[in-house]
Amino acid sequence: MKNRLLSTVLALFFTINFACAQTITNSTGIRDSLSKLSSRIWKQKTDSSRLIANALFFNNFQSILKSVTSVGIPLDSINGITHIASADGKFRIFTWNVPLSNGTNKYFGFIQNNLDSSVVIQLQSNTDEQPGFDSKQFTSQEWYGAIYYKLIEVEINNQKTYTLLGWDGFTANSNRKLIDIVYLDKSGEIVFGMPVFKTDKGIKTRVVLEYAEKSNMLLRYDYQSIMVEKKKRLKKEDAWLIVMDRMVPMDPSMEGIRKYYVPTGDAYDGYIFRNGYWTLVENIEVANKLSLTK
Repeated sequence: MKNRLLSTVLALFFTINFACAQTITNSTGIRDSLSKLSSRIWKQKTDSSRLIANALFFNNFQSILKSVTSVGIPLDSINGITHIASADGKFRIFTWNVPLSNGTNKYFGFIQNNLDSSVVIQLQSNTDEQPGFDSKQFTSQEWYGAIYYKLIEVEINNQKTYTLLGWDGFTANSNRKLIDIVYLDKSGEIVFGMPVFKTDKGIKTRVVLEYAEKSNMLLRYDYQSIMVEKKKRLKKEDAWLIVMDRMVPMDPSMEGIRKYYVPTGDAYDGYIFRNGYWTLVENIEVANKLSLTK
């Protein structure tokens, strides 16, 4: 059975490679070919077959990204693949997950720096998460794994950085939302995390928000009203900020056990970028929860 599956995968690999080579200058053809490959991942019935199908897609996608024509191809509508990019289109990230039978996920992705189309950085999640996750910086080889759905460009100490909003199907009982930063260091290496988040627990390298698996949590970049102190008086100010649900335990006895946390439904906090820091702002006045996001 395994040999038959392997033979089928290898045959498909060469077929798709040939198809991709034939349509390398056709954006629609490339997207369609990749979508057919990615769709196979989530149709498989076992962990091993899903990972084999993912390896096939991963290798083909990497080949496309490394091609000289990939810079001009949007690649923003591949089935199951999340794509975010800088405003100038010179930095983009692709991420996706492979669900496993134990309720966890393996995460994969690529970062492409379009200033040089040959620079394609692999992302494969490292499942051995260490304590102090919200205070550590990681290289691309140490990537923790997440699906990123928003990129916000900010300059910190004359360094161009990208703030990321992401989702992680953390365990069988809980999910996480993350606010992180990615940037290229002086040697051109990718770094995840920067100690610029002023939280209620001190300065952190990233914000990690775990919550109950069957619950939903709002985390997005939005234009909202906040109260700021100016000359010892509170004044309402409209600003772009990262808005999030305030999370509380289902029962007071569950305080501190994050897998039992759910949104209050009527209270919102957030982070606003000021003077090189993302600073926690509490009790945001959410005037329009359906307003346009940025």
